[in-house]
Amino acid sequence: MNEKRKAAVAARRVFGRPRPVGLLAALALTALTFAWNVSSGPLSNLNDIGGWDNRLIFLLESAAAEALLLGAAAFRHRGGTGRLLLRQGLLALAFVMGLLAINQKTLFYQQQIQPVIRAMDGGGLAAAAGSGAGCSAAMLTLLYALTRGPVYDMYPVKLLCILCQEALCLLAANEAERRGMKAARADAALLLLLILPQGFLSAACAAQTEVAAVLLAAFALSAPRKDWKSAALMGFACALSGVLLLILPWAALRRERGERIPFAANGRARSIRYAVLALGIAFACQVPAALLGMPAAQALASPLGALLEAPPYASGSPNLSALFPRAAMEEMPEFFLLRRVPELDAETLASPFYTQQHFLALMRGIALTGLAGYAGACAWARKKLAGLRLWLFVSACALWMVPGGSMALWLATDCLCIVGILSEPGLRLPACLLLFATAAGCCYPVTGETLVRPALTSGLVLLAGLMLPGLVPGCGGKEIGSN
Repeated sequence: MNEKRKAAVAARRVFGRPRPVGLLAALALTALTFAWNVSSGPLSNLNDIGGWDNRLIFLLESAAAEALLLGAAAFRHRGGTGRLLLRQGLLALAFVMGLLAINQKTLFYQQQIQPVIRAMDGGGLAAAAGSGAGCSAAMLTLLYALTRGPVYDMYPVKLLCILCQEALCLLAANEAERRGMKAARADAALLLLLILPQGFLSAACAAQTEVAAVLLAAFALSAPRKDWKSAALMGFACALSGVLLLILPWAALRRERGERIPFAANGRARSIRYAVLALGIAFACQVPAALLGMPAAQALASPLGALLEAPPYASGSPNLSALFPRAAMEEMPEFFLLRRVPELDAETLASPFYTQQHFLALMRGIALTGLAGYAGACAWARKKLAGLRLWLFVSACALWMVPGGSMALWLATDCLCIVGILSEPGLRLPACLLLFATAAGCCYPVTGETLVRPALTSGLVLLAGLMLPGLVPGCGGKEIGSN
């Protein structure tokens, strides 16, 4: 009996206490959304779905995703029943909003995701390895598994992104409330996160699957202990997106709940074990792709390749790469001479035009410089900053210095910004600058144009990063907490 009791207590710590009213509300909201999608909702007229049987399969998949999301809200909620029903209503509305764009083929999807899937249709994972997508082998394996069913490939990929994006918003609101934020402000944070254009454009429109990696990393960082479960989640996150390897040292060195001396002898040992286990899992997740036909060396090195990749077209990344001309015809139509095949000079054997190949060669130096600058900034910030200010500074440095970060990875920064605006007055100005930079860097789904030039948004990110440690005035005020 004692063992059963211990197992029940452990299960409640992981999953929370069941809320019967919340579970009934989740089933009711899921049934209403399902009935609306059958009749006249966003899933009532899907292109390329392949008949009623495939449409029914996808309707059931979307209902299962919504029920999972609303059920998680019911299990992890700490407040009253009224607030639980409010949160579930907000999540259901945001889920329907995400489904509104599920039938739209955006420019990013057509130029980045769809060619990879078409290559896998013809030659499996071995063909996808040469598509130049910049994805890790584990991410390609996930895409391969998602798109092998009877439903058209774009729909399950977008459904996964919508589910992960809303789960990330829910987790951020719950963690903010657990760490001392008032209930009303936590609900306001959830509402603001759900209506962010960055989330809608990256998940529902562009289908950037890195949001799944961001969600796993958020679960790992929110764990109270640096145990094997947290390390496994962090390892899976790094396997899906190599950019999250930049966060792994912070996940290993962070304090556990209730720990006052983070770098004692036993704390260092736990941090080393955590990092080694996470790295081992991250590289082990690349093995299935090698077994399915991808070259083994390329599969194992794929997480590291994401750190050196150029930002994809139609990403609007506000970082170092935005300061240099990309020289692609689609992005720089005024350079009409690039439509000609450049001829080599007879003496220097050089091209007379600055082309895309020159930009890619320059990007390797930019990426290495950015990684070195990120490591130096983090080493300095660990001694000078703490709490939410430290995490915002780290996020701003990664956003500005790492060229391979995509819109999905910006969502973690946006969650920190919303929490900072609502909880700590001293962080409001730099947090608003980061929010505006990521929102203005998002591209219109059809044309790929950005609201503001990426060079200007890059300057905003740099300004916010300098404000956070006090190098530039504008980030004063007393912080409320250090969590």
